Amino acid sequence: MKKVLNAGIGNVPFVIEEDAYQRLSSYLAHFRSKLKAEPGQLRPDEVMEDLEERIAELFSAGISSGQVVTLEMVEKVIEQLGMPDGSSDSDAKTSSSNSGAAGESAPHKLYRDPLNKAIGGVCSGLAAYFDIDVVLVRIIFAVVTLAYGSGALVYLIFWIICPTATTPVQQCELRGIVPSAENMAKFRTNGK
Repeated sequence: MKKVLNAGIGNVPFVIEEDAYQRLSSYLAHFRSKLKAEPGQLRPDEVMEDLEERIAELFSAGISSGQVVTLEMVEKVIEQLGMPDGSSDSDAKTSSSNSGAAGESAPHKLYRDPLNKAIGGVCSGLAAYFDIDVVLVRIIFAVVTLAYGSGALVYLIFWIICPTATTPVQQCELRGIVPSAENMAKFRTNGK
């Protein structure tokens, strides 16, 4: 018989085994100690909030209603997320690298990209999604608008239907990369 606790992770309540809770607390403390405050980046508290939200997403995807978060689930999430500097967690039980990019398929979703926007982020979002130069996409929109007049309408439709990639996880999904801690650190935004 194992002892379980109620814990709020990323503002989502979970029932978690005591040993899993201790392991997750140890990981979060180690993660926080590796964070460095850099100008133009989120404060460590904001990074930790993003990390907890991502952990909550992964736990929610991995369990059904009424199920308990186990130590194995915590280890899997830690292995997937890794550390902000790409190093391994010294408390990890596995000896593999924790970069989270080895052979995993990443979700690929279309968003508007606020990090490289000129007007609404549509062209930069399409460029990031298809992994092409944003200038090329902007030129195509300009040519279609001048030649056929429909480019502005298409741009407006994309602007309305595509959500903005406001979180680091969404920035990773836009580019089709695994939302590990190392990858999410590349896309920290000042406004959340």
